[in-house]
Amino acid sequence: MIKNGRPRPGSGKRSRLEEQFSKILSDAGSVESYESDKIKYVVPASSHTYLIDFTLPNKIAIECKGFLRDVDERRKYELIKEQHPELDLRFVFAEPAKKITRTKMNHADWANKVGFPNCGIRDVEIINEWIKE
Repeated sequence: MIKNGRPRPGSGKRSRLEEQFSKILSDAGSVESYESDKIKYVVPASSHTYLIDFTLPNKIAIECKGFLRDVDERRKYELIKEQHPELDLRFVFAEPAKKITRTKMNHADWANKVGFPNCGIRDVEIINEWIKE
């Protein structure tokens, strides 16, 4: 099994299947060329729509998140921020201090790093301040 895309110990291959294929090549007397060639490709552009959870009367957009599922979801919000700098998007997390899977960051750390104002659902004073802005 691949561990973080790193080669398996001992063989330099990324999977047991690659190890088995390498052995077949070797047994057949074939010269092995493993991960020596690269080709570039472009992922086609795709258009997506983001549905804002709540829009306050002062035009502040609120996204309520129990947790950020994966890197693609985090990237979605980063792209929205890049492509819509006029949008004041803020996050209300169920548990801001909860770690994001496979990272060292928690939800609040990520939001702060990217530049999204954020708070927890229990931070009613902060939410009330946002409403009054």
